[in-house]
Amino acid sequence: MKLSFAQIKKMTWGTARITEEEGCLCFYRCTKEQEELLKKRKDEFYRHSLGTAGVRLVFKTNSQSVFLKVRVDNISDRKRFSFDVFSNNKLVGYLDNFSDVKLPNGETWIDLPIGDFEKTFSLGEGDKTVCIHFPYSAKGMIREVELDDGCTFEPVKSTKKMLAYGDSITQGYYALRSSNRYIAKLADYLGAEEINKGIGSDRFCPDMGKLKDDITPDYIVMAHGTNDWRTNRTRKEFRKKAGEELLALRENYPNAKMIVISPIWRKDYKDERPFGDFKRLDEDLRTVVTDIDNAIVIRGFDLIPHEEQYFGDLQLHPNDEGFEMYFSNLMKQYQMNE
Repeated sequence: MKLSFAQIKKMTWGTARITEEEGCLCFYRCTKEQEELLKKRKDEFYRHSLGTAGVRLVFKTNSQSVFLKVRVDNISDRKRFSFDVFSNNKLVGYLDNFSDVKLPNGETWIDLPIGDFEKTFSLGEGDKTVCIHFPYSAKGMIREVELDDGCTFEPVKSTKKMLAYGDSITQGYYALRSSNRYIAKLADYLGAEEINKGIGSDRFCPDMGKLKDDITPDYIVMAHGTNDWRTNRTRKEFRKKAGEELLALRENYPNAKMIVISPIWRKDYKDERPFGDFKRLDEDLRTVVTDIDNAIVIRGFDLIPHEEQYFGDLQLHPNDEGFEMYFSNLMKQYQMNE
C-alpha cells in the first residue's frame, strides 16, 4: 500500500510547511519569513535551515514492514545523514550513507554519497506506533512510503509542541543518529512535538524572536551563547541581544514554559575574548531571565564531562554519548527547578 503525499503530510511532525517539488515531499522547519531573515543575515544560516532537524513521520499501523524511498541534498560540506526508524519505541534500523564506512575520530568532512536511497524495514507483528526521524545534517525528502497491502494506517499527532532555538548543537551536530540529539530526547521526555529552529553558527538575534510561528507552543527551549562569545560580542551586547530575543518570544508565546540553557563546555573556553570569562555567560543569562515569567535557566557548562571522547569534533559538538549525558544531566537540573 503506497501512501499518498496527502497521507504523509498528515503524519508529519516538526515542520513549518511542506511542499511538493520534483516528485518529492520537501519539509521546512522555518517559515518563509524566517528563511528570508536568515538569508539576509548570512547565506550559511539559510542553508543550515534546510536541514530537516526535528522532522518526523509518526503513525499507527499493523503493517509488518515499511519501505522508504528518499532523496537527500547537501546543506553543508558535512554529508553524513541518517533516517532512524522505530517501532513501538524500539529501534529497527537506519537508512544512512555511512554504516559501511569507518569514520575517523573527529573527522566530519569525508566524502559520502548524496542523492536517492531506499530501504525496507521490518516492523514486527501486531499493532504498533512507527516513528521515523529525519536527518538534521541534510535536507531529507520523501519520494515514497509503502506499507503492506490491506494494513491499517492512522497518522499520529502530538497534543503538545516545543519550539527549540539555538545553534549547531541544538540542530544536532555531530550526532551520528538523528534520534540521539539532546533536543529530540527532551521532546520525547516532555511528550511534545519538536519544532527545531537551531541553526549552525547562529547566535542571539532579536529579529528571529519577533517572527511568530502559527502555533501555540507549550515549551520554548533557548540554547544560544557559545557563538556570541566566539564571534566577539561584548557582555553588554550579549545581554542586550539575549534579553530582546527572549522578551520577544515571551510576547509572542505568553503561556509557554521557557527553558534557557547556558552554553556547554568548549575546549577553547579559556581563550581571551571581548566578552571575557566564558563561564559568565550563564550569569548573564540568569540576569536577563530574572524579569521573564515562567522561565528557568539551566547551567550547561558541566552537563557533559570536559573530555574529548564525548565530542564528535573533539572540542565543541557532542557525539552520541555526549548527547546522552547532555540530556540525562539536563533532566536532573530541570526536575530540580520544577
